[in-house]
Amino acid sequence: MNELWKDSVWQQFGAAIDMLDNTLVDCPTELWQAAVWPNDAGFSDFWYVSYHTLFFLDLYLSGAVEGFLPPDPFTLDELDPAGVLPPRVYTKVELRTYLAHCRH
Repeated sequence: MNELWKDSVWQQFGAAIDMLDNTLVDCPTELWQAAVWPNDAGFSDFWYVSYHTLFFLDLYLSGAVEGFLPPDPFTLDELDPAGVLPPRVYTKVELRTYLAHCRH
C-alpha cells in the first residue's frame, strides 16, 4: 500500500476514532449507563457499546485473536460467544485511556 493511500485511510479512520472520543467526553454522567436502544440485558448501555467498540477496534488493529490481550482492567470476556457483560461498569476515564491505547 503506498504512503498516500495509507495516509488517506488513517485520516478517515483517525477521524472516526476522534468522534468516538468526542462521544465519551460529551456523554453526561446520567446517560453513561442509559440504553442506546431497548435491551433489558444491559448490552445496549452507552458505556458498554463504547467498550465493545474499543475492544474490537483494539483486536482488529492487532491483526489476530491469537496472542491478543487488551490492557488492564479489560479482559477477553468480550470474545465469549454467550455474550458476557464485564463484571462492572467501566468509567469514562478507563474507556478514554483504552482509546488512547488503541491510537498507538
